[in-house]
Amino acid sequence: MGFINKEQMQELAEYFPNTKVVIQWGGMPRERVRACYAVDRIKSVEGDDIDYCRQCFIISENYRKLKEVFAIAD
Repeated sequence: MGFINKEQMQELAEYFPNTKVVIQWGGMPRERVRACYAVDRIKSVEGDDIDYCRQCFIISENYRKLKEVFAIAD
């Protein structure tokens, strides 16, 4: 719950660009960035062969808010 795939990240960046997402790297510390910057940040780090993206996710608080806005039941 709350994990984001590539397609979802692109939609978040387009429709909710200021949503904070967390990028969990293979070795570097996690980063919290706005969705509109996440795709480019991942491409930059992976493209420069610095690290790889293990996963991306929305923090619980924001995830609950999105579910509420879209009336998604548990």
